[in-house]
Amino acid sequence: MKKTFLAMGLLALCSVSFVSCGGGNGSKTQDASETVADDKGVLADLVDVYVDMAKLELDLEEKYAKNDISGDGFQKYQAKLQEYEKKAKELGATYEGKPIKFESSEGLGITFADGVIAKVNAGRALQVNFRAKPSAEVNPVYAYFLDANNNLVLKTVGNYRKSDGMVDVTLRMAVKGMRKTTPVESWEEIATITKIMVVTKDEYNADVVPAAANGATKKVEAQSASKFVMTDKGVDKITLGADINKLPKSVEGLYDKVVVKSEYNAMEDETTTTATFTLKGKEVMTAMADEANKVCYVAVQAPGVGVKIGNATFEVGAPVNEVLKANGVKKDDTYAAVYGKVQFEADVNNKVCNISVGSAW
Repeated sequence: MKKTFLAMGLLALCSVSFVSCGGGNGSKTQDASETVADDKGVLADLVDVYVDMAKLELDLEEKYAKNDISGDGFQKYQAKLQEYEKKAKELGATYEGKPIKFESSEGLGITFADGVIAKVNAGRALQVNFRAKPSAEVNPVYAYFLDANNNLVLKTVGNYRKSDGMVDVTLRMAVKGMRKTTPVESWEEIATITKIMVVTKDEYNADVVPAAANGATKKVEAQSASKFVMTDKGVDKITLGADINKLPKSVEGLYDKVVVKSEYNAMEDETTTTATFTLKGKEVMTAMADEANKVCYVAVQAPGVGVKIGNATFEVGAPVNEVLKANGVKKDDTYAAVYGKVQFEADVNNKVCNISVGSAW
């Protein structure tokens, strides 16, 4: 398996998402081994447009850094960006209804009917909804995006819809997220995706691609509880007011690496200091600091950290409707749900995709 892979990181588009309604598929359940993946990724041609967009953004950032951008140059940039956006939208529409292979890990032990690309929303951000019918209910849906050689490219938490027994898995990537342009290499990785594997929570957290199911269906066991807790102060030792340059290098089970980076943004005329926390190569948390280098914002973007509300614990992937039912939880104009000082953001399936405290601005 590859040493590194993409993860669903903190993106500005997290709470700005579409609702998928189309894209039905057949109900015939098949053994996952019946379909052979093509070496070319299912989104390869569409992603090529986003590679061009990323290169355009990076070129603009470089010119700003050198103070080498004119009004005419910026207008040309805007015109080119609009051209790429239009091309992405037109091409994205042609992908709806195309097939994609779904399979289950041996540990989960279920099977899937033929998968389909149900909805594509293409612009400066790309969001693609994939759908398939499993042989048994599974919720939450811990999903791996794999390439033709079974290498892990990206992973996310999907949704099981009881209304029609379908599994929804959504891929999201923005040209720019958290004021940074998504690297070209990240888009190139997305272009290699050929199939989706649904796995157990333990397999998901281990970041290892397990063997595919042999077609036999077994009972899906309940998933384990969150090990870490998000409070109104933060998570573990990553708390509001802490010196961002003195955070622990690792916390077992939470993250094994932290990278602190300060970047000057010429467009905003300010320096932003961000700490990115990863576990086995996957981005799991983000923290930002104020001008005094004190943590002012902490966000969790992956399962494993929960918010305790009464007798329940909610983490990334939890249905927002369930969070809103908990005592003391409110909804405001900015967030999908708020509990005290803890903020929940929602994705396209109305699932929690980001849990945070503090303010990034």
